Amino acid sequence: GRPVWLAAEVQEGEIKTILAAHRECSRISHRLALVLVAATFPISVEARSLLKSQGWRVCHWEDGDPIEEDTQVIFVEEPEDMGLWYRIAPFSFLGSTLAPGHGGNDPYVAASLGSAIIYGPNVGHHVDCFSRLAAAGAARIIKDKDSLARAISQLLAADQAASMAHAAWVTISEGAEATDAVIDDIQEHWDALESPL
Repeated sequence: GRPVWLAAEVQEGEIKTILAAHRECSRISHRLALVLVAATFPISVEARSLLKSQGWRVCHWEDGDPIEEDTQVIFVEEPEDMGLWYRIAPFSFLGSTLAPGHGGNDPYVAASLGSAIIYGPNVGHHVDCFSRLAAAGAARIIKDKDSLARAISQLLAADQAASMAHAAWVTISEGAEATDAVIDDIQEHWDALESPL
């Protein structure tokens, strides 16, 4: 029943911005929890150190820590179970998009699992996907700690996050029936070629 948001596959240069925005939003929504997922294990070492030095109450997921009522950050060291976190969080900041040089990740994964999307300006090869989702009202771009905190605060309203997540689902589902029909047609022709005369 607690409000929760996800920062997915974050890079080292994004961690401080994410934690600063989370701290600001936690002043308004005291029970807010952040699921912080490092992009790689080496980045998680830096994140673990930073979480400790800043005094966060952390659940270390891989260590089997319980999620307590006062847990502020659920820290996940590697992005192996992203599907779980996208389903739990009504909205997600897609990491590897705020710090330059990483190119982001495919936003359709988060969108297909029901998460509204927040992202930075460095989306690399996925610019068309992010642009399509943003045009549909399913994704929101941010540029710094302040704009991230504003986006989080707005999406804490359940109707806002649900509206964006629905827009994402509609956007990525467009053309699915036609694609299924083409695949079925190809399969039928393939089966006909394989069957004996």
